[in-house]
Amino acid sequence: MPVDQPVDPVVVAEVERDLRAELERTQSQMASLTREHERAVVLKRIYEHDPITRERFTLLHENIDAYPGKMAALREEERLLSGWLARCQALRRNAA
Repeated sequence: MPVDQPVDPVVVAEVERDLRAELERTQSQMASLTREHERAVVLKRIYEHDPITRERFTLLHENIDAYPGKMAALREEERLLSGWLARCQALRRNAA
Protein backbone atom coordinates (compact mmCIF):
# COMPACT_ATOMS: atom_id res chain seq x y z
CA MET A 1 0.00 0.00 0.00
CA PRO A 2 1.59 3.30 -1.02
CA VAL A 3 2.19 5.75 1.81
CA ASP A 4 0.07 8.48 0.18
CA GLN A 5 -2.96 6.22 -0.38
CA PRO A 6 -5.83 6.92 2.05
CA VAL A 7 -6.51 4.29 4.70
CA ASP A 8 -9.85 2.91 5.72
CA PRO A 9 -10.60 4.29 9.21
CA VAL A 10 -12.57 1.13 10.06
CA VAL A 11 -9.51 -1.03 9.38
CA VAL A 12 -7.33 1.32 11.41
CA ALA A 13 -9.79 1.10 14.31
CA GLU A 14 -9.71 -2.72 14.14
CA VAL A 15 -5.92 -2.75 14.17
CA GLU A 16 -5.89 -0.26 17.02
CA ARG A 17 -8.23 -2.47 19.08
CA ASP A 18 -5.96 -5.47 18.50
CA LEU A 19 -2.86 -3.50 19.44
CA ARG A 20 -4.54 -2.12 22.56
CA ALA A 21 -5.51 -5.66 23.64
CA GLU A 22 -1.92 -6.79 23.07
CA LEU A 23 -0.63 -3.82 25.09
CA GLU A 24 -3.00 -4.66 27.96
CA ARG A 25 -1.82 -8.29 27.86
CA THR A 26 1.82 -7.16 27.95
CA GLN A 27 1.17 -4.80 30.87
CA SER A 28 -0.61 -7.59 32.71
CA GLN A 29 2.38 -9.86 32.14
CA MET A 30 4.68 -7.13 33.49
CA ALA A 31 2.57 -6.80 36.65
CA SER A 32 2.48 -10.57 37.12
CA LEU A 33 6.22 -10.89 36.54
CA THR A 34 6.86 -8.14 39.11
CA ARG A 35 4.65 -9.89 41.69
CA GLU A 36 6.42 -13.21 41.07
CA HIS A 37 9.79 -11.49 41.37
CA GLU A 38 8.87 -9.79 44.64
CA ARG A 39 7.59 -13.10 46.02
CA ALA A 40 10.80 -14.88 44.99
CA VAL A 41 12.92 -12.19 46.69
CA VAL A 42 10.98 -12.75 49.93
CA LEU A 43 11.32 -16.53 49.60
CA LYS A 44 15.05 -16.19 49.02
CA ARG A 45 15.33 -14.31 52.31
CA ILE A 46 13.27 -17.00 54.04
CA TYR A 47 15.37 -19.85 52.57
CA GLU A 48 18.63 -17.92 53.01
CA HIS A 49 20.43 -20.07 55.59
CA ASP A 50 18.92 -23.47 54.81
CA PRO A 51 19.64 -25.90 52.02
CA ILE A 52 17.08 -25.60 49.26
CA THR A 53 15.64 -28.20 46.95
CA ARG A 54 16.26 -28.16 43.23
CA GLU A 55 12.65 -27.05 42.75
CA ARG A 56 13.11 -24.06 45.05
CA PHE A 57 16.42 -23.19 43.43
CA THR A 58 14.77 -23.26 39.99
CA LEU A 59 11.91 -21.07 41.22
CA LEU A 60 14.33 -18.53 42.63
CA HIS A 61 16.49 -18.57 39.52
CA GLU A 62 13.54 -18.15 37.15
CA ASN A 63 12.01 -15.35 39.19
CA ILE A 64 15.08 -13.47 40.39
CA ASP A 65 18.00 -14.06 38.05
CA ALA A 66 15.92 -14.08 34.87
CA TYR A 67 13.72 -11.13 35.93
CA PRO A 68 15.79 -8.29 34.41
CA GLY A 69 15.91 -9.92 30.97
CA LYS A 70 12.25 -10.88 30.95
CA MET A 71 11.19 -7.43 32.12
CA ALA A 72 13.42 -5.73 29.54
CA ALA A 73 11.78 -7.77 26.77
CA LEU A 74 8.30 -6.87 28.02
CA ARG A 75 9.21 -3.18 28.32
CA GLU A 76 10.47 -3.21 24.73
CA GLU A 77 7.23 -4.85 23.60
CA GLU A 78 5.27 -2.22 25.53
CA ARG A 79 7.31 0.56 23.90
CA LEU A 80 6.70 -0.82 20.41
CA LEU A 81 2.99 -1.35 20.98
CA SER A 82 2.59 2.16 22.39
CA GLY A 83 4.34 3.61 19.34
CA TRP A 84 2.18 1.61 16.97
CA LEU A 85 -0.94 2.76 18.79
CA ALA A 86 0.21 6.36 18.43
CA ARG A 87 0.65 5.79 14.69
CA CYS A 88 -2.87 4.34 14.47
CA GLN A 89 -4.25 7.42 16.18
CA ALA A 90 -2.34 9.66 13.74
CA LEU A 91 -3.68 7.68 10.78
CA ARG A 92 -7.23 8.06 12.07
CA ARG A 93 -6.75 11.81 12.57
CA ASN A 94 -5.34 12.17 9.05
CA ALA A 95 -8.16 10.07 7.59
CA ALA A 96 -10.81 12.27 9.18
